[in-house]
Amino acid sequence: MAGCTDLMVGWVSGGLSVPERAIDVSRLAELKEIDERADRIVVGGGVTFMAMRQSSIVPRWAPALVEAAATVGGYQIQTMGTLAGSMVNASPAGDPAPTLLVTDGTVALASHRGEREVPLGKFWTGYREIDRRPDELIVRVELPKLAEGARERFRKLGPRGAQAISKVMGAYRGKLNDDGTIEEFRVSLGSVAPTAVRLSNLENWLKGQELTPELIDEAESRASREVEPIDDIRSTARYRQWVSGRLVRGFLSDLTSPA
Repeated sequence: MAGCTDLMVGWVSGGLSVPERAIDVSRLAELKEIDERADRIVVGGGVTFMAMRQSSIVPRWAPALVEAAATVGGYQIQTMGTLAGSMVNASPAGDPAPTLLVTDGTVALASHRGEREVPLGKFWTGYREIDRRPDELIVRVELPKLAEGARERFRKLGPRGAQAISKVMGAYRGKLNDDGTIEEFRVSLGSVAPTAVRLSNLENWLKGQELTPELIDEAESRASREVEPIDDIRSTARYRQWVSGRLVRGFLSDLTSPA
C-alpha cells in the first residue's frame, strides 16, 4: 500500500477484507521519481497526484494527466493518493485512465522474476480487472511526450463542481496539419463502459479529414453511438451517450481554438 485512500475506506466499511499484513511502499524513493527522456516522460508508480501537479515535467508533456490529477478528491487525497493506486483500483470512473490511454504509453510491472511492460491499452481488461499478477508492483508509467503543435485536454462531468465521482469524463490528444486536416486525434472516455475506452472507430474515421463544422457535427453523433454505457445510481445510459458526443465536440473545437 502507498496512499491507501481507497483501501482504508474499503477496510473500514467492510467492503474489503483486512489483510493480516500490509507492506507500506510509500517511502520507496524509486517509486516517486519523475523523469524526462528524449521522447517520453517516466512517472513512478508511487508519485502522488499533487506531485504531478507540482512537477515541472508532467504539466508540459502530459497536461491532460495533470488536469485529471486536479480533480481527484480534495487536496488531502491528492497529497496521499498515487498514480499506481488509481490504476490498480481499476474503477471505470478513475479520473487518470482516459488521459493515460490517449498517450499510447506503457506500464512497467516488477516482481522477483524481473520486469515486464504492458501497453496501457491492454492493462485494464474488464470491470475492476487488470493485467497484473498477484506478486507484481507497478513501478512506473512511460508516456510519449505531447508532440510539438499537438494539444491535450481532460474534461469531467459530475453531480457537483468538486470532489465528485464522474458521470462521464474524457481526454483527447490531437494535432492538425497546416492545411486544416486532422493529422491525429485520439480520444478516450470513462464511466461509459466497464473500463475507460478509446473510440477507435471514430479516431480512424477522423484521420486525414478537414476539420469543419459539419465534420464536428457528425463526429458528435458517431461518438454517442460508439459508446454503450449503462444506467446506474449516478446517471442514465442515454445521458452518458449524449454527454460523450458533447465531449468529443468540445475536444475537436479545442483543436482550432487559440492556444
